[in-house]
Amino acid sequence: MIMEIITLNAMLMKAWGASVSVLNSAFMSAFLSSLAGASLGVLGAQRVSERAARRKELRDALNQSNALVVLATTIANQALSTKNQHISPLSKTFFLDRKEAEKKNEAIISGGPATGHIHFRAEMVHITPLTVPIEALKSLTFVSQLVPGKALALAAMIEQSLTELGHAVSMRATQIELLRGREMSPDVFMQTYFGLRRADGSIDSMYHDTMVAISQYTDDVAFFSSEFAEELQLHASRVRDKLLLITKDVGKVSNVDFSEARNSGILPPRANYESWLRGFKNQE
Repeated sequence: MIMEIITLNAMLMKAWGASVSVLNSAFMSAFLSSLAGASLGVLGAQRVSERAARRKELRDALNQSNALVVLATTIANQALSTKNQHISPLSKTFFLDRKEAEKKNEAIISGGPATGHIHFRAEMVHITPLTVPIEALKSLTFVSQLVPGKALALAAMIEQSLTELGHAVSMRATQIELLRGREMSPDVFMQTYFGLRRADGSIDSMYHDTMVAISQYTDDVAFFSSEFAEELQLHASRVRDKLLLITKDVGKVSNVDFSEARNSGILPPRANYESWLRGFKNQE
């Protein structure tokens, strides 16, 4: 029995020696080296692929942001142009004349002595609705990569403001036709046109309200569009900085400057929209 155990141990030691010999052989060293090289090659290829995918994502995001800056600036400029050429002069005249009409109307409804006639020109010219690339802006915004949440909210506000503006312009057109088609005394016409109280206490403020709405929603379109353009310009700059860490082949950022419109007062100040902007303070 002792001899059998010795013989078995000798066989095991011989087998172990053979295994160690194989592991230490040149063949095994070459095999392990090639296996490690293959693993490193796969890892390197994966990193190259990921880098290329990231470069494409950032480049697409930069191009999309630049396009959105152009679209938003186009909408803002059209709103500002319409405001400057039509809405502001029309509104200014209307509300100045209304102040004078209020004085005259106080005498009318109080039954006091006549204070003479008030001279004003009823502006019945129709306002052409804005035609802007809102659908293109919406489509590109909601499919663009890496677009910040504030930009998504701004796109929704631009669309809503345009819808409300279009409705106000349409309502004013309807009121113009009603004013033209109704037989009214000069006093009743003045009260209806300016939305003033009548002797019986009633008020027809439809035309007046459309003038207020048109002024407000034109401002809203201009403000939210300009804010969107500036937000996407900042976003594009951040994307470009990230892209520069990967490649030097980087396009430029589309620049926009509303300082002249802001300084002139034609573009409403951000303070007017502080309650809306407050929700995005932590993102700026």
